[in-house]
Amino acid sequence: MASNLDHNTQSLSRFPYCFTEDGHLCHRVTGESYVFRFNCLDVEGTQREQATLCSFITMYVYNILEHHLQLQRAFLPHSEGFVYTSPGALKNKRALLVLIQDTGSMHCGVWSWRMVAREGLNKGSQIPYMLWAMTESWAVLLMNPNEGGKSPEEHVCSVWDCMISQSAAEHVVVVAHGYGGLAFVDLLCRRAEGVESRVSAVAFIDSSHNVWHQPLRVDGRGWLRAHSKRWVLSNKPLNGPVGTLRAGMQLSAGTLCHDSAPVACMESVFRFFTKAIRPRASPIPFSIITRSRRLTQERDTRAGINSHDHNK
Repeated sequence: MASNLDHNTQSLSRFPYCFTEDGHLCHRVTGESYVFRFNCLDVEGTQREQATLCSFITMYVYNILEHHLQLQRAFLPHSEGFVYTSPGALKNKRALLVLIQDTGSMHCGVWSWRMVAREGLNKGSQIPYMLWAMTESWAVLLMNPNEGGKSPEEHVCSVWDCMISQSAAEHVVVVAHGYGGLAFVDLLCRRAEGVESRVSAVAFIDSSHNVWHQPLRVDGRGWLRAHSKRWVLSNKPLNGPVGTLRAGMQLSAGTLCHDSAPVACMESVFRFFTKAIRPRASPIPFSIITRSRRLTQERDTRAGINSHDHNK
C-alpha cells in the first residue's frame, strides 16, 4: 500500500468519512461507521481508497499531537525522517516513555490505522498511552520507523544515538508492538551497554523478536529476562501465563487480535512500568533478641545504675 502522506488537504477533505467528537470514524452524511470493502473488479480503486484513508487518519492524529497534546516534531539528521516528542522531553529527569509501532503503513501516534477506522482513536492510536504518561509527568517520544526511507532497525538505532541516549531521564521505558520489538532487540544487540544502563523496563506486545535468532549476547538475554515482560495473543485472561520454558515467561494480552493488543494490556503495562521505576526502600537493619540476650542487657543496665549510685 502506498505510504505517501503528501495528499493535499483538499483531497482529504473530500473523503466521505470524518471523525466524531468521541474519536469514531463515521460517514459525513449518513453517520454510518466505516466498513472495509474489497472490490475485486477494481483492485486499484480499493487500494487508492485505503491509502487515502490511511493518510486521512495519520494527518488527523498528527493534528491532535501538535494542536491538542502540544507535541513537537524532531527531525533526524541526514533526512532520516522525524519523531514526535513532548515539550522538553530530553530534559525531563523523571521518566521517558518511548513507543515503537509495528512495521507497515503506521506512523507516529498510531498502533493500527485499521483499528482506528474500525474501533476509534481510543483503540487504535497511541493517544491513550500518551495521556497516561502525561498524568505521571513523564516525557514522551513517539518513534516513526516506517518513515524516512530507512529500515525500522536503522530508525530505532538513529533515534537512540541522537536523542534517547542523550536524555536526562532517570528512567527510560519502552513499549514495542509487533516488529517494533524486533527493532528494539536489534538495538540491544548493537548498543548493549548503553541500553542496559539506561532502559528500566520494556513491554513487548505481540512482538516479532526472537532472542535465539537475533545476535544477542548471553548477558543480553539475561537483561531481557530481568527488565522486560512479553504479552502475547491468547484467549486466556489478561496476564495469564502462556508459553513454554524455552520461550520464557509470557503473559496473555487478553485478546487474539494483533491490532487491539496494545490497548488491551495498557493498564498492565503501566503497572509494570510503575513498579520497575519505583524507588526501592533501603533494607531495615534487623536482629533477633533472644531471651538470654535480653536478660543480659537488663542485668548490665542494673549494674550501670548501681555503679552510678555508689559513686555518689
